[in-house]
Amino acid sequence: MAARPIVSPIPGPDAFAARSRDAWLSQAAILLSIGAAAAGEPHRVDDPEAVGLPPDLAALGRRELIPIEEVAEQLDVDLTDRDPRVPPSTSVELMARIMDQPEPITAAALVEANLHSESRLVRTAAAVAALDTTGPRDDVLAQLVEGASLGDPLTKDIGRIGVARVDPQHPVVRAVVGRPSRLTGTDRPSHTAVLTHGTFAALTRWWQPGGDFYLYLDSLVPPLKLHDPSFKWSGLYSDGARQLAARQMADWIVDQNLQSPDICAHSHGGTVANLATRRGVHIDRLVLLSWPVHGEWFPDFTKVARIIDVRVRMDLVIIADRGGQTFTPPPEHAGKVTSHVNGWFDHGDTHDPAYWERYGLPAAL
Repeated sequence: MAARPIVSPIPGPDAFAARSRDAWLSQAAILLSIGAAAAGEPHRVDDPEAVGLPPDLAALGRRELIPIEEVAEQLDVDLTDRDPRVPPSTSVELMARIMDQPEPITAAALVEANLHSESRLVRTAAAVAALDTTGPRDDVLAQLVEGASLGDPLTKDIGRIGVARVDPQHPVVRAVVGRPSRLTGTDRPSHTAVLTHGTFAALTRWWQPGGDFYLYLDSLVPPLKLHDPSFKWSGLYSDGARQLAARQMADWIVDQNLQSPDICAHSHGGTVANLATRRGVHIDRLVLLSWPVHGEWFPDFTKVARIIDVRVRMDLVIIADRGGQTFTPPPEHAGKVTSHVNGWFDHGDTHDPAYWERYGLPAAL
């Protein structure tokens, strides 16, 4: 598998003046951060200054949705046109204004302008942000559905979160739901580590036996001795789905005769593992990959020997999810958690073998 190129953030107007993967990722980070600020959760953005945003994002938010007519005035564009043309120079100018004098109306205009970006990733990030700047509407939902259906894996994840926020039962979300792992009453000798997926990922391959990350972890020296099968849950984007999956994981671990296994879990799969500890599951090493930090979903630390927290900076999916990006355990359990923060933006990097090799993460185990 070819290594992905290293990504570097491009700050401020320069991000909107450029046409490259780094620029589009930086633009998406700016837009999603504006959405978090508009929603009253600016603290969820871990490093806004890296992309040229003010350190206090609260200045970009306001309690009421902004009427689309007011936003259109900022753009000097007829947004009722079927395909309004918003030149890239408009985004460059708006971003410069945000840096000079941050105001909610300017931020909302930047979001609106980028609903018409040439990049599907950027359009999808703008649509997620628009849910909190100007509010849900048909064209915004259509953009989210397009991103969730046709985008690359990162764009699909961002789009699906946006769709789920508007319509949790939308077909584009239901299409990626998986069936939970079956109870088989196995009497095979147990292995020591379990791999599981996150939201919307039940039907992907990387975490299953034979998948690239499964094979990578199982080839490490010393090997993790990954269990076969991996643990599968629905992958639905809801608290109820994660609570149900935690109960299913607890039952499955007993069924598979696993004794204090290691668990390696991506995204909200980490939430499932954390909640399973509250149901009596004992874990030796808990490896959290890009886990969206929510205090209400912390594990029972008394049932986990060690936690290895692996994440990227300004994870776009976590910003869209409105999760935290710094895992700070209670002081009495601080020694159990080690965090490894490398790279930028891409939620899926943390289950990429090339990422693990690049940053020497096997040594963290």
